[in-house]
Amino acid sequence: NSYKCNSFIPNFVPVNGTHIPLGHWFAVLTQRYYTQLLHRMRVYDLDRWFVVLIAIAESDGHMSQQEIAEQLMVDKVTMVRALDLLSSKGYVERVNCPDDRRKHHIRLLPKAKPVVKAIKKAYTEVNDLVMGPMTDNARNKFIKDVQAMLERMPTDGMEPAPMTYS
Repeated sequence: NSYKCNSFIPNFVPVNGTHIPLGHWFAVLTQRYYTQLLHRMRVYDLDRWFVVLIAIAESDGHMSQQEIAEQLMVDKVTMVRALDLLSSKGYVERVNCPDDRRKHHIRLLPKAKPVVKAIKKAYTEVNDLVMGPMTDNARNKFIKDVQAMLERMPTDGMEPAPMTYS
């Protein structure tokens, strides 16, 4: 009797096969993408919430934390934690919404401007690395396909799974 690696998992094929779950490949891609991004951002005092800073910068201080959370598809608790960290580091501030005192708009502080510029540069470099020679049309189609996948995977009312890489 010779032992076959992975023989205990039905329909499991070696790494070069197609039966590895799609989530595995996205998790590996996410880990590598984030590693590349962190390498480029290592000179700053921030190691997460880059996309939140970009969203705030692009909103020009006219979005509430709830609106930013919805745009980025993250829950309210996660957004509060992100904003608490960004605020504690002097990158953003919460300001009262002029139309609704129960809401806070999030505004970028001057310290964040060079960091936002560096984040955009890092995202461009890593996106170019990942997408390689894909044409702009192919890149746009890929992003639309990923967005469609997200829409087909609702998690309303579910406890978010902790992120692990496989």
